[in-house]
Amino acid sequence: MTPHAFTLPEREAVYRAIFERRDMRHFCGGVVAPELLQRLLLAAHHGPSVGLMQPWRFIRITQAAM
Repeated sequence: MTPHAFTLPEREAVYRAIFERRDMRHFCGGVVAPELLQRLLLAAHHGPSVGLMQPWRFIRITQAAM
């Protein structure tokens, strides 16, 4: 195995995430724990973009009226 190769369980996890991915067009609301939000944003900032044109920008809306 090469030093940067993913293990079989890691590869299977990536394929599972790809196969189970669904677009979301409706949101249920609720509260996201700050620790979870930080983990999600960290992962999202490392995600690919078209032409690798990072950085990503995310907006957190905390007021339901918005």
